[in-house]
Amino acid sequence: MNTRKAALTVLSITLKIVIMAVIVLGIFKLGSTAFSYGHSVFQEEALDPMPGRTITVTVEDGSSAKTIAKLMEHKGLVENWKLFYIQAICSKYSKTMKAGTYTLSTAMKPRQLMAVMSGEEVDFDWGQEEES
Repeated sequence: MNTRKAALTVLSITLKIVIMAVIVLGIFKLGSTAFSYGHSVFQEEALDPMPGRTITVTVEDGSSAKTIAKLMEHKGLVENWKLFYIQAICSKYSKTMKAGTYTLSTAMKPRQLMAVMSGEEVDFDWGQEEES
């Protein structure tokens, strides 16, 4: 009986250690994923390097930030509409983007895209040499 009790105790301890290891690894993976996504939200990057591609986009009247984000991905201006949507709702542009037709570039950062659609002047080099 003592051998059986000892074996059950060892098995129980081993099972607890395995469960704790799985929980720790799960928490680590979740934290790593959250950090990576958070970094992507706040570390803006353009889809393409300069000069990028020029794309004309028409935003319909009454479009929500989510609809605009999906449009940006569909037109090839952003890689991930969900990421752009989170960037939009976390920015000052969440409720200021307006309907209209816009000329945008794949070399623009997400904040620049939002600024243009909000009617702000954006300092952006369209890849043309400055004239003196």
